[in-house]
Amino acid sequence: MSNPIKNLGDYNIARNLVKEAGGSWDIVYNNIVKTAVAKATPKLLLKGGIGGGLIVGLLWGGREVYQFMKNRKELIENEAELKKKFKKLILEQEIDENSDEEQV
Repeated sequence: MSNPIKNLGDYNIARNLVKEAGGSWDIVYNNIVKTAVAKATPKLLLKGGIGGGLIVGLLWGGREVYQFMKNRKELIENEAELKKKFKKLILEQEIDENSDEEQV
């Protein structure tokens, strides 16, 4: 290794990395993998966060729409009964007002 061959390109780079790592390809490989993972992690976390946020948002929105439709259906089904109660309350209020005026 005392006479480096300069026209071998990336082989010289790899040979120098192994030499710096004490002659072990495993150390070089682990360093390359760690670097690749370190570069990819922020992107993966961002994608996962955005994906998770979208899923939670869709689930929450779907639940809200379901609740709205359920409440709307109940109100439509009870409309006739609510009208009767409303008329009854109005009539009771008119009777109470008339009785209050007579007492004065």
